[in-house]
Amino acid sequence: MTFRVPTLASYLIGLIIIALVAAAALAVPGLDVKILAAGLFLGHLIGSLIGPKTASTESPAPKAAKAAPAPRAAGGSVSLYVGNIAFNANKSALQKLFETYGEVKSVRIMTDRQTRKPRGYGFVEMDEAGAKAAMKALDGSEFCGRNLRVTEAQQKEASY
Repeated sequence: MTFRVPTLASYLIGLIIIALVAAAALAVPGLDVKILAAGLFLGHLIGSLIGPKTASTESPAPKAAKAAPAPRAAGGSVSLYVGNIAFNANKSALQKLFETYGEVKSVRIMTDRQTRKPRGYGFVEMDEAGAKAAMKALDGSEFCGRNLRVTEAQQKEASY
């Protein structure tokens, strides 16, 4: 979970509200909330001055201009990104399409975690020569009523 750093205006508004609550509690005679309100005010003030920095207060690491290609698997296989897949397309039909260009090692159509419905893209792992031929022939070609986008898969950046 990432916490957002408050703007100066929202921070000052928060301090004013806490000060008003503390003043109202101090104005009522015999009210035991006085200590609570004063403690809340002082705790907020001290905590905001010496509290730990959150992840969003630090400057983010610079992003690379372009992600690096996915590392090659043993045996010279290449992972291809296949985008704009029709939602009614199935794994076996996609495998048959790519098998005409070389040996297909695996086919994955990505799905939504909650609904388990296809997200419209996937990955095909195949031999290097077949992958090059498939990229050249299938990028922009029609499959199940949609034009595919076929490129070499890129390594996803780690987001910690």
